[in-house]
Amino acid sequence: MAETGSPLAHLADISEPELVLGFALAPLWWLLIAVLTMALLYLALYFYRRWRYFAPKRQALLLLEQIHRSGDDPTQINQLIKRVLRHYQPAHPALSMDSKHWQQWLAAQCTAALPDLTALLYQRQGNSDAKAALYLFAKAWLSGYQAKAPLQTGTQEAEHA
Repeated sequence: MAETGSPLAHLADISEPELVLGFALAPLWWLLIAVLTMALLYLALYFYRRWRYFAPKRQALLLLEQIHRSGDDPTQINQLIKRVLRHYQPAHPALSMDSKHWQQWLAAQCTAALPDLTALLYQRQGNSDAKAALYLFAKAWLSGYQAKAPLQTGTQEAEHA
């Protein structure tokens, strides 16, 4: 009789394939990764520059809060608005306007109610309601200010005033 040994003895050793560690992407994938990386870097730089550009506006809002807590001085609030406008648009025609035209220009810029600046700035006894309204107006104006480039000609601005 033939010898039938163990079936395990007749099996050949199983050899696994060699592990490939050098996985390579196709050149098109490397190009796509490079383009996406450049786009992300560009977006990060764009938002960083925008954040830095609007830093004075954020600082002005903080100063407005401090002015409000210290007593709502209308002169300081008015100067703060002018400083922000001067920072972003140094040659803006509204900076050289008298009080009446300055108030008209400000009122046209924001939907919040602007109290009479002449009465607030030049009278000793200030109305606390008017001071609160000026604070609310300044906060709305600063929050909504987009710091756009000034007009090329001052004639368009003078027509609106």
